[in-house]
Amino acid sequence: MVLALIDSMGWKKFRRIYVCYAALVRGFKLLGREILGLDDCFTKGKYPGQILTAVGTDGNNCLYPISFAIVEAECTESWKWFLNILVDDIDLPHDANFNFISDRQKGLIQEVESVFPRTDQRFCCRHIHENLRKTWRGDLYKGLFYRAAPATSVPYFNMEMKKIKKTNLDMFLLIIDIPTARWSRSHFSGRAKSDMLLNNLCESFNKQLVGARDKQIITCLEYIREYMTMRIVNVKKMQANARGPLTPQTTKAWDEIQTEASKLSVLMVDEVTYQDRTCKCRRWDLTGMPCRHAVATLFDMIKNNTHAGPLEKWVDEAYWLDTWKKVYNHQIRPIPGPDMWTPSKCPTTLTPPKHHTQIGRPKKSRKKALGEKKKLATIKKRKMKIEEVQEVFSVGGRLTRVGHEKTCGRCGGFRHNIRTCRAPSQP
Repeated sequence: MVLALIDSMGWKKFRRIYVCYAALVRGFKLLGREILGLDDCFTKGKYPGQILTAVGTDGNNCLYPISFAIVEAECTESWKWFLNILVDDIDLPHDANFNFISDRQKGLIQEVESVFPRTDQRFCCRHIHENLRKTWRGDLYKGLFYRAAPATSVPYFNMEMKKIKKTNLDMFLLIIDIPTARWSRSHFSGRAKSDMLLNNLCESFNKQLVGARDKQIITCLEYIREYMTMRIVNVKKMQANARGPLTPQTTKAWDEIQTEASKLSVLMVDEVTYQDRTCKCRRWDLTGMPCRHAVATLFDMIKNNTHAGPLEKWVDEAYWLDTWKKVYNHQIRPIPGPDMWTPSKCPTTLTPPKHHTQIGRPKKSRKKALGEKKKLATIKKRKMKIEEVQEVFSVGGRLTRVGHEKTCGRCGGFRHNIRTCRAPSQP
């Protein structure tokens, strides 16, 4: 869908364009996970604007792009236009109990509430913490926040919030002012079958669009179409090598749950059934996968000759390999090149959008957080090996000078710097 603006001279000027492929919509309706990530990123070509995206998650816990649009700016009007078209494409009623996760973009929260009055909105915890660390820095405050957000039950959440209140009352008041149901797992509903706290789905999709963001509009659209087409092909290759009743990522998580469950002991009081698929820890409620407590009980039921059936049947159908294959059973058909396109019979000429000259040199890389800047600068300076870089980012600690010998910036000598260098200065 293309939206044009008629100017004072009577010319139709390009304003926005929305793209949603029918193959992706058909697959989305089979996902079984009622959650969508909403995000935006800048275009950096001749006509600057924004790319709005809607991304879901499949049974393999990977991104599943639904639709995207190129708009003139990130504002309430553009988000409302995007969401209203998205509703019609995915056949989602306005009173649906759906889940959206976002970074609290400008104008987005109000428009989601107006289009979907009964929806559940989640806020990316990373962006909430980035706002908190402007005032409260350090691992202490970061640890307090990231222990409260993943708490799956209300009692554990209240315990962590008491620790924050005891440590810093101002930080507690700022966090409690944000609706708890939007950032803590303890208050999430189980409809989405996802306990995600970060909007990494959209961030990953935006990363794939880096090569398209500095192109002309038609070239940008074609770049994104080719990426989506190739992604379906690559997923089908993964599916051909997959074995078992569950998707590959689900199988790994399922094996870890069974390993943890084998370490637990169960005291059987009466025959237990899990027809409601729920547990007091709420992990089963949130994700649709039995938690370690439920699996330990199922082990005990099998041990006591109580019929439990195959353990994989207790996992929600959204994670089954057959469901995953059905989702990607639709292809985006190729289209001929521009030379083969049928000329438009529209009598009105569509002129380009207004050209906004931005200040400074256009940037292609995303903005780095404060911690990332320090780590990347030190890594670049030391020319660290890839194994050392991975170890630093996996541990999350501070880089040290162990194993790195200091050199002088003037003469290149070791074990001294410019201030203590005795070499004669160059004329």
